[in-house]
Amino acid sequence: MADYHRIHPVTVGSPPPPQTPSAPPEHGKKPSHDQLLPVTAPAPYAPAPLPPPRRRRRHSRCCRCVCCTFLALVLLAVALGATAGILYLVFRPKIPTFHVDRLTVTRFDVNTTTATVTDAFDVDVTATNPNRRIGIYYDGGDVTASFNGTVLCRGAFPALYQGHRTTVSPHISLTGETRLDSDVAAQLLQQQQVGFVPLTVRARVPIRIKFGAIRLWKMTGKANCNLVVDNIQAGTQLSIRSNACSFKLKI
Repeated sequence: MADYHRIHPVTVGSPPPPQTPSAPPEHGKKPSHDQLLPVTAPAPYAPAPLPPPRRRRRHSRCCRCVCCTFLALVLLAVALGATAGILYLVFRPKIPTFHVDRLTVTRFDVNTTTATVTDAFDVDVTATNPNRRIGIYYDGGDVTASFNGTVLCRGAFPALYQGHRTTVSPHISLTGETRLDSDVAAQLLQQQQVGFVPLTVRARVPIRIKFGAIRLWKMTGKANCNLVVDNIQAGTQLSIRSNACSFKLKI
């Protein structure tokens, strides 16, 4: 009886039969082109983008700082103004007065060859404080005597304190050696012959005002005295024909 081949039914959609794994390549034998796998190169490193600068926030901070500083200055100015106004109403400050009492020439040598004047003056000044509740501290200063704008000699104003409604009379010594211009020398000689010599005594003195127990900041007092004397001779007390003094306080 003939043998019949057995036919195995195949189901549609069944998985394909397993494949036998291929043998690994022998040692020392290079793999074929079909067995090489592509190698992907690593992507280049790209740093993360930086966040944009916060300009608006910085700008707003600067504006706030400027506004706060301006507001503080305004408040300080208002406070100082109010304090000054209260002090003025309470104390009623008045400007002190200055007056030149005596002017003595201890030396006055004129060298006609070099047109040089070597002189020395003694000036007695009277300063009056008319305030009832205000004291004045004089912190030294500079005093000059000049003729037609040319300084002849200079000296120092003494440091002292002047109380309420008091008068002080400092003695100031002035010395100098000045070379005169030809026109100024001629004018000085002419004025001495006439007996009408204009002199200007100026004082620039730093002062401090004291309100009760409060001392204010340092200010500058400027005294200006326009004098007319009869003559300038050594060893004589000059006769003052005209005496006009003014005092200004620079805050």
